[in-house]
Amino acid sequence: MSRRRFWLSTCAAILAVLSLLACYAGYRVQQLLEERHIELDWQRFSLSWRGVQLHDVHLVQHQSGELQVQASQLQLQWLAAEAPRYRLVAQGLQVNWQPAAIDRESPPDNDLDATLRAVLNALPWLPRQIDLRGIRAQLPCNQGRCGLDGNLSLLHADDALQLRLQLARETHDARLRAHLQGLDDAAQGTRQLQMTLHLDDQQQMDLRSDLSAQGDALQWSGDLLLAPMQEIAWVGAWLSEWTSLDAASLPTTPQQAGVIAQWQLQLARDTRQFGELLAAPGWLRVDAQLPTPWPLPGIGLVSGELKLDLHNDTGSWQARRLHGNLLLDTQDAPWLATLPAGLRPGPLQMQLIPLPGSAEHELALQLELSAQGALELKANADIALQQSGDWSLEVRQLQLDARSKRVDLAGNRLDDLHLKLGLNGNATAQQLQFTLANDARLDVQRLRGAGLDVQRTHLTLAGLGLAGAPHSPRLSGPVTLRMQSLTHPQLLAQGWQWQGRIDADSASQQLDGMLLIDSGLSMALRLSKTADELNLNATLDELFLRAGNPIAQTLATWPALLTLDNGRINGDASLRVTEGKPLQLRASLNGKGLAGIYDRSTLSGVDGDLQLRLAGDRLTLELPNLSARQIDPGIPLGPLQLQASYQASLQRPMAGSLSHQRAELGVLGGSLSLAPATWQLDHPSQLLPLRLDGLDMQELFRVYPAEGLEGNGLLDGTLPLRLGESISIEQGLIEARAPGGRLRFHSPRIRAMGQANPGMKLVTDALEDFHYDLLSSSLDYDPSGTLRLGMRLHGQNPAIEQGRPIHFNINLEEDIPTLLASLQLTDKVSDIIQRRIQQRMRQRVPQESKE
Repeated sequence: MSRRRFWLSTCAAILAVLSLLACYAGYRVQQLLEERHIELDWQRFSLSWRGVQLHDVHLVQHQSGELQVQASQLQLQWLAAEAPRYRLVAQGLQVNWQPAAIDRESPPDNDLDATLRAVLNALPWLPRQIDLRGIRAQLPCNQGRCGLDGNLSLLHADDALQLRLQLARETHDARLRAHLQGLDDAAQGTRQLQMTLHLDDQQQMDLRSDLSAQGDALQWSGDLLLAPMQEIAWVGAWLSEWTSLDAASLPTTPQQAGVIAQWQLQLARDTRQFGELLAAPGWLRVDAQLPTPWPLPGIGLVSGELKLDLHNDTGSWQARRLHGNLLLDTQDAPWLATLPAGLRPGPLQMQLIPLPGSAEHELALQLELSAQGALELKANADIALQQSGDWSLEVRQLQLDARSKRVDLAGNRLDDLHLKLGLNGNATAQQLQFTLANDARLDVQRLRGAGLDVQRTHLTLAGLGLAGAPHSPRLSGPVTLRMQSLTHPQLLAQGWQWQGRIDADSASQQLDGMLLIDSGLSMALRLSKTADELNLNATLDELFLRAGNPIAQTLATWPALLTLDNGRINGDASLRVTEGKPLQLRASLNGKGLAGIYDRSTLSGVDGDLQLRLAGDRLTLELPNLSARQIDPGIPLGPLQLQASYQASLQRPMAGSLSHQRAELGVLGGSLSLAPATWQLDHPSQLLPLRLDGLDMQELFRVYPAEGLEGNGLLDGTLPLRLGESISIEQGLIEARAPGGRLRFHSPRIRAMGQANPGMKLVTDALEDFHYDLLSSSLDYDPSGTLRLGMRLHGQNPAIEQGRPIHFNINLEEDIPTLLASLQLTDKVSDIIQRRIQQRMRQRVPQESKE
């Protein structure tokens, strides 16, 4: 009896203790829930010796927002029927988390190391297996609120941890499986991770990683396989909901692409940061395969293979070996549309072939590039990249050959282009130094545009170099441009050449050299440009016209009737274009001792300066001094003195104003002059009041072909010369200067006529020795070239009737062009003048016959 009472007392005590423990546990749980601001509720509760089971569980936590968790069924088993016996199963799990506003605005504190340690420390206390089935979660995301559906299974067995995660999105799903081995190993143990990722039942990733102790350090090795991908645009759209990733900007998924990566790193035991991981010594091998074209936004379609070996021995990663065979199809690339059609290449084939390096830490390879299409391209080069310390890139024997049948550029057409370049040099972070080889050149068979036609253009670039800091390199060296034949409406077809130097950087550009034309014309040219100003200076080499006139052999607009065969010419010009200011142009041309022929007149001793200025829209021509020793249209004239200027606008260059300060021409011992005046050339005609002073009648009769006529005296007068479509003089007047002069006319033919006519006899007798005191004549010259004189002659012959006064009224008419032509048709004139006179006479004869 006492024994039964003992056992009953013992059992009662145990039950009392258990009840107390249960009450205390319930109290502590309730206290813990209150501390965590958690409200827990369920509908049904069942307890068995295997575990506890709850139905319709509701959990709400009000801390840093609001977390709501619901489960249709929650099982916590400590004696499950199968291993592991300690497990947690939740079915129909619904999660809704709404963070507080302050948490949404501030970024989370991502301490990955602390999070991992917390998980590892909690593992011994957690159930050995956790199954969360039918998860439906509403969580904050980049778009506001997003849903997440799937299942999660976590198994902790011995020193291994297995994770299975399945997520579903519409008709797609993603499955992640991971196995971590070595959780319970000592410090010298090894941890192994195996992970696979399946997207829509297709394996996309296989990761194997080993982390083992090596003395005081860790060795991390592994390999990664990215299988050929199917179309997974839905993954990008899914990620864009949770992150700031823009799915629309992502390229389409590369089809059949695969990547194999292997690595081995030596890590310090206290490695925690990603930057420390990147700085760890070791090696990495990557083998990427892209058999089908993959679009790269803004670049084109790329396909091929690439192999890369990287090593980190000095704290930085360096490439040791690179091999590639890539094809880039740029057919629809936006940048290609910016090029002229003739400079658009077809698919670019690029090969990278590894070469043995000549120095430590050097990546050496051979680059081969080729393309077909409108632009045919071939290039190859040996490249060496020095990666230790300050990097340097050396280019050895780069050869580029590019051809195009036709290029349309800025309204011009270029046919049969051929660019050939050879280049050597090197580049560092501080300095560039590249030089073109001796065979570098650009050939263009023909260039046409805007009236210009250039045949066989050759641009020689031998010795041209690029040097300086990478952010502001400078291009300098010799350049030669040769055009075998240049044709333009304003120029005669012939060869042109420019040879000089170029010196250019981002701030300023300068060309300095000589322009040489096959005609013999040459000039020094200098072009300089800065950010806001352009300057062009040209200096004409002095021309000695005795050896020929290269200007006439260059300009198609050179006056056909003007020939210069003696004297010297030099000139210079400058052009300035400044941003925000009018264009400025200055030019000057100087001639000394010029001689030649204009139409049917000979010129000699011509000196002059011509100055041109252009300021914006205003054109100014200055002739500060023009002189000529003699002008001979049949009658020697000279000297000539002229000072004049002309101003006009570019819109109406021929309708400006002409001003002269001096205009004087010597005529037979006298002169013709114009008083200073200004003329508006927009009028249909101009009236020039010429003044005749001191014409010597002896000189006149010397050149005038009248048999037996001679005399003396000086003539003055006014000649209103009208210039328009033709030349004419109306109501001109000439008079003999006082006290008069003397006329003598001895002509047997005229005397014979006077024998039968007493009146004529008196005239011929009086003119044998006529002393005049008045000689006055009207003068008219019509556009046909006819000169009409109405003369009044007063005087006396001392031998007739004791010198009584005699008055004559005489009308004379003369064809001046014919007169001048007869005066010039002598053996002394050149063949050019004789031909022009004969041609002029043949043209006048038919006109006179019609009249």
